[in-house]
Amino acid sequence: KLLPGGGVPPILDARVEAAVKLCSTLATETSSVSSAVLVLSGGKVPQSADELARLEESSGSVALGEVQGRSSAAPPTSEAEAMHRLALEKGLDPKVEVLLDADSVNTLENAVLVRRLVEPRHLTRLVLVNSSFHMPRTKQTFELVFEGADVSISCVESSDEALTEAEREREDVVEPAMLARLPAHARIYRRHLAGELTLEEARRRFFQRDEVHSDVWLLPIPDPEV
Repeated sequence: KLLPGGGVPPILDARVEAAVKLCSTLATETSSVSSAVLVLSGGKVPQSADELARLEESSGSVALGEVQGRSSAAPPTSEAEAMHRLALEKGLDPKVEVLLDADSVNTLENAVLVRRLVEPRHLTRLVLVNSSFHMPRTKQTFELVFEGADVSISCVESSDEALTEAEREREDVVEPAMLARLPAHARIYRRHLAGELTLEEARRRFFQRDEVHSDVWLLPIPDPEV
């Protein structure tokens, strides 16, 4: 997630750094910048009050200035757009083809909308770049969403050293809880891919309320057929 003012937090900066390096490596190995397509995925997801409280505790006055009075506001730009700008600043070759998913608001939607972006290009290899703490769920999510597609999936983990102690403690609880909910959540979004649900209907079933929030891990596991 972006900071409320649209800034890129260190954990996301590390992901972009890893993605830019991967593009450079692939270009060197194949002697062609066009050998890779960089897909950046992430919409406008607000920080929760809990996340903002940890941010205030761990950051200086600049971060405090960004979050004051904006605890429920979505950032002014999408995560995908912010990552694209940062990738160019970090040296991404402008000739690399970049696809943006600026609409997804959870990991399952990352996978669903990335699949929609890459399928028309008949790509056969997908390399996921994500933080180490989040990679197990990311990989399982993409495998479920890409089931039946002729696409191999591999992973490159970026550093999660920027996590504060409080953030790491939270993720140690959240990630297992979300993995337990993943089969049901994935079924909801596969119904969307099959045309049984609109994206908005799938999203409503996932969040179990109208607004996007970060407490899905606390909710009961939904019945994906309802």
